[in-house]
Amino acid sequence: MNIRSFFQILPPRIPCATLASTPVPLPLPERVTLLWPDRSPADLAVRAGDSVKTGQNLARADKDFLVSTVTGGIEEISVFDGPQGCPYAAVAIQVAPKDDFDPSLKAVQDVESASPVSLRNALFEAGFSSLSSLCDNPALWPNVDTLVVSALDADPLGIADQQALRDNPEGIENGIAILQKATEASQIVMAVPEGLADSAGRLPQGAARMVRMPALYPNGLPEILAAKCAGGVLLERKGADITGDTLVIGAEEAAATTCILDGKPLMERTVSISSGNAPEPVNVRVRIGAPVSDILAHLDIQLQPKGKLILNGILRGYACFSDEQPVAADTGSIHVQAPADVFFYQQTACTNCGKCNAICPVDLEVNLLGRYSEYGVFDKCRPLGAENCIECGLCAYVCPARRPLVQFISHAKHAIRTQTMSQISMEEALACNACGPTCPALRLFETGPPEGAVPDKNQE
Repeated sequence: MNIRSFFQILPPRIPCATLASTPVPLPLPERVTLLWPDRSPADLAVRAGDSVKTGQNLARADKDFLVSTVTGGIEEISVFDGPQGCPYAAVAIQVAPKDDFDPSLKAVQDVESASPVSLRNALFEAGFSSLSSLCDNPALWPNVDTLVVSALDADPLGIADQQALRDNPEGIENGIAILQKATEASQIVMAVPEGLADSAGRLPQGAARMVRMPALYPNGLPEILAAKCAGGVLLERKGADITGDTLVIGAEEAAATTCILDGKPLMERTVSISSGNAPEPVNVRVRIGAPVSDILAHLDIQLQPKGKLILNGILRGYACFSDEQPVAADTGSIHVQAPADVFFYQQTACTNCGKCNAICPVDLEVNLLGRYSEYGVFDKCRPLGAENCIECGLCAYVCPARRPLVQFISHAKHAIRTQTMSQISMEEALACNACGPTCPALRLFETGPPEGAVPDKNQE
C-alpha cells in the first residue's frame, strides 16, 4: 500500500482501492460456525444434535436473535474468545446440501403499508445485527437524525461496497426505502467515492442528497462518514445507553435488506480478499459462518509460516490465529500478509516527532495518550479525549518508533469503561444531576470536557 506525502510536510495520504470486481460465488461449505458476541451457550434455545433450518432463530425467546444461515445439524456448541477477549457463543453446524427455509420468516408484502416496528422486527428476524445490536427491542428505537448509506469501504483494500454500487443500484434503492421506513430517519444521505459518482447515476429515490468523498482512508469509516456527511455523531450502543444521532450502513448491506421481501434471512455477504502475492483485491460471495480456509482454498491462496491473516482491514482489523475463523455478518475484507510485510512493534520510546498527532483524523494528542496508557495513568487519558479515538490505525502506521499506539489507546478506553463506576462513590453519583452517574464520552472532534460537565474528583 502506498503512502503519498508532499516532501513529508503534509500528512501522508492513503489511497483506497477503486477496482471493479464482480463477486465470485463460492460453493456451500460443509460446515459453518455462527458466532454470537457477548453471549454464552446458556442463551441458546438449541443443543448439539438438533436439526435447524435456514433462517431459524437459535436464541432463547427472551434474548436477541442468532439466525441460522444454513440448514443442517448442530455438531457442537462452545465458547469462543474473540478480539480483545470478547466472549462469543459459537454454534458449529454440519451443512445440508439444500436450504430448507424456516416458515416463521414471513415475506414483507408492501413496504409502504408496513409499520416501522414491523419492518425492524423483520430485519431483526432476518439477522441484520447492525440494527439489532444497536437496539434489541424493535419497539424501543432511538431517534435517527440521518441515515448514511455508504459506497466507501472501511478497509483501504476493500471493494465490496463499491461493487454493490456498480452492480446493484436498484437493490440499493429498494434497500434505502426499507431502511428509511424501518429506522425512521429524518433524512438519507448517499456517500460515494469521487471516482464512482458517474456509476451512482441519479440520486436514489428516498435519498436527500449525494455526497462525493475522496477515495482516501479513513473516509470510509462510519465515524468519519457520520461527521463529514451528516455533521453528526455515529449512533453507538455503550452499555445500556445509546449515543449519537447518525446511523451508517454500507451499500452492500443496504441492498441485502431486500431479502425480507422474499421472507429469507441474511445468508451471504460479499467479502474482499487481498494478498501480498496478488496484485489486486477480488470479491467473493460467501455463506456467513463459512471458514476462511474455504475462501483461501478456492482462490488458491497459501498461508505462510510467520505471515498474518487479517480480518476487517489492514489498519483497523485484527489478526486471526487460525484460518478456521468463520466469516461473520460484519466481515467485509480478508487480507493475507506475507512474512516480509509483517509489521513488528518495538519497545522504543516516543521521539516526539509529531507524526501521529498530524495524521489523527480526530485531532487527539496521540503521543501523550500513548505514554499515559503505557504506564497505566488512565485518569489523564480521559481529559485528552481517549474515548474519541476511532482506532483507525493511522498513528501506529506512521510512527517511526513503531510504537503500538492503537493498542495503547484501546487499552485506555477499556480501562476507562471498566474503572469509571468503581471510582465514583454513590454520594458523588447522586450529586451529579447533569449527566448521570458517569460523564458521557466526549463528542467526536472535541478534545476538551463538555461544557457544564461535572469534573471527576479523581482527575483533580
